Amino acid sequence: MNVRTTALPWIASAIALGAIALWPGFVTQREKAVRASSLPTSAPVTADYLLRDRTIAFWEGMIRKHLSDDMVSPRQLSAEYLQRYRERGDVGDVLRARNMAERSLSKQPRGNVGAEIALASVELTLHQFKAALARTKYVERLVADDSETETGMRIREASLDLEIGDYDGAKRIVRSLPVQSDQIARDTLVARYDELTGHLAAARDRFDRVTADEDSLVEAPAQQRAWFHFRSGELAFEAGDNDAAIASEEQALAIFPNYSEANRMLARFTCALERWERCREAAAASAAVVPYPETLGYEEDAERALGQAAEADRTRDLIEVVERIGNAQHISDRLLANYYAEHRIRTADAYAIAKRELAVRDDIFTEDSLAWVAAMDGRWSEARLAARNAVRFDTENSLLQYHAGIIALHFGDREEAKRRLATALALNPNFHASYAETARTTLARL
Repeated sequence: MNVRTTALPWIASAIALGAIALWPGFVTQREKAVRASSLPTSAPVTADYLLRDRTIAFWEGMIRKHLSDDMVSPRQLSAEYLQRYRERGDVGDVLRARNMAERSLSKQPRGNVGAEIALASVELTLHQFKAALARTKYVERLVADDSETETGMRIREASLDLEIGDYDGAKRIVRSLPVQSDQIARDTLVARYDELTGHLAAARDRFDRVTADEDSLVEAPAQQRAWFHFRSGELAFEAGDNDAAIASEEQALAIFPNYSEANRMLARFTCALERWERCREAAAASAAVVPYPETLGYEEDAERALGQAAEADRTRDLIEVVERIGNAQHISDRLLANYYAEHRIRTADAYAIAKRELAVRDDIFTEDSLAWVAAMDGRWSEARLAARNAVRFDTENSLLQYHAGIIALHFGDREEAKRRLATALALNPNFHASYAETARTTLARL
């Protein structure tokens, strides 16, 4: 018998089985290629950030003219100050923006929609979510005869609902929005709603389209375009697509160099992957612009992993300085509480900070922060309640699932712990430098 001839059917079967096994991946790649070919072409990037100071100086000059009825110049200046804050992270610019918006309103108290919107944006930036929501609803009433503007304000309202944890309110608005409304703003909102309520794949798919649409706008500020790539990277990491996550942050940095948010995410991703030198570099670059406790925490972790104990101690000291001096507006409260809980230091302070944050921002991530800091401070009953609130939508986020799993295990709920820990690892096997391994070893024992 010819062995080669006899083997042919088996070889053919193996090839067929291999093709069947590869088919889902091929189809997925094909779908991605088709979808990519249908996306709009990216426009050249406008480096508007290079002109920010000059533009601000122009409007400041207009203010110095002391025109008695000028409500336009302070309103424009408010918007420019806010944009510079997004680019450079100086909270002083937010306070300047508030002052200018209020000045514009003093010149024209009634019907000054632009100044009201500017002030709502300031309140959002300062995490004064309830005040921003009340003002947004007030503007909706002012523009009730302008359906397009009213729709835009309802999108803002729903976004604020998500920040304060009113998911039913956001859902009602999402379902009522007309299809012909501002597609980028509408789909950005819907993607965020889907992400938070347990539909990560749908959120990511929608946001890819939104990012491409934003990239096609030549007039879009560079930082704004970069933000969409920053968020795309965050969604990719949540889905375990780590290479795409890193590539998105690098694209954000190519559009808007030294973008602190993109470097912060790069630090998070590369720390989780234990690429310590890259993590340290990205964290240092981000913290040089905006010294968030989270970012400095990545820098400290990388320094300790690289054997740089003295540098790590100095970075930890800097985090405490940020709390005392740099967090006067409490913008970094949640990040600060997370840092202390994760490093198991000052857990009582972390608990107090998380409770303060919850009073203004009762969303699932603040509930998760409270759950974890309460657990680390030995307040397990409160941790259990907060953890249940945090995962009530079964949000596809590894850290939320991991925290809930560890807390469930403390109470002897092995099945809940197994499900949560397995979900965390299924989403991203490398979601955290130490927690991912803890999840694996814990699951092996259950």
